[in-house]
Amino acid sequence: MPIMALLGVILFLSISGCINDQSPTVISSEGPPTEEKVINIYAAYGGLDTIAEEFEKDTGIKVNYVSMSSGEALSRLMAEKNNPSCDVWFGGGIDAFIKAKNEKLLTSYESPNAKYIDSKFVDEEHYWTGVSLVTIGVLENTQLIKDKNLPEPKTWDDLIKPEYKGELIASNPTISGTAYFTICGILQMKGKDEGWIYLDKFYGNTPFLTKRGSGPSKKVISGEYAYGVAPDPHSKKIKNPDLPIKAIYLDKVVWWPSPVAIIKDSKHPNNAKTFVDWALSERGQKILMSASPRVPVRSDIKTLEGVPNPSELDFIDMDFVYWGEHRDEVLNEWKNRYQSITTQ
Repeated sequence: MPIMALLGVILFLSISGCINDQSPTVISSEGPPTEEKVINIYAAYGGLDTIAEEFEKDTGIKVNYVSMSSGEALSRLMAEKNNPSCDVWFGGGIDAFIKAKNEKLLTSYESPNAKYIDSKFVDEEHYWTGVSLVTIGVLENTQLIKDKNLPEPKTWDDLIKPEYKGELIASNPTISGTAYFTICGILQMKGKDEGWIYLDKFYGNTPFLTKRGSGPSKKVISGEYAYGVAPDPHSKKIKNPDLPIKAIYLDKVVWWPSPVAIIKDSKHPNNAKTFVDWALSERGQKILMSASPRVPVRSDIKTLEGVPNPSELDFIDMDFVYWGEHRDEVLNEWKNRYQSITTQ
């Protein structure tokens, strides 16, 4: 083949290869290819615009995110298993992250900042790391308990006393993930036999159940009921400082982590590690709190006013893998016992 023709073939193949190459790299004259300054995230977290803006400001890495539920994220990741379009999964239900780990959709990564976090908030093999905690407590309407001369609860056992009958609102665990993990926490705390006996009395004090985990808080804030079992009750007081409401954490705190994880075979693995490190850094934890005022996973930082420090709460030692695997069993038992309770 003539030299010029050969050069033409080589040039064509080079151009064709560049066009078909979807690898997210840029060519640096100073060394090997490096990642683009971009990261793609599937997220179930509040204040995402603030988080993305501050992360880009600190690192120069642009965030593209799609907001979706945990179930939607898991379904999409399974569909994209051989060619993932996102790098990081940020926030959502812990049961979905455990499922993703078992399906080999995640990459293990131990951030150097994980040393500042209690090991109970981190997967033992580092496939996911909690960045904040969803905490279950009681939201109380202080005006109502004053008007009705009702007691303020201090323990879980207080909630099953006769004086709370008709004044306590909770949500339906067949619909609400918050309610399901609350039940799991009670069964974990008291054991199955004693736990179901406790729940018989607990639901005996609730006139009806709400569909969503946010429902009890709304009923308390509107002044319809004195007490509501709710996720992150402190956040309701932060958002409504002038209302007669109070956040109460009982003697034992039911909780679950809101995790972050790196997707297996992601196209920007180094940027993904940078995001995890940042989210667990002192500054990242403060940004996450300002965007969504949950309890942080780090106890060595000063929390925002109204947000509890994790060192102040007595967390139940939750076995999330077990409760994830026994979900159907627990909910079937719940239906057999309490299906007659009205859900609104």
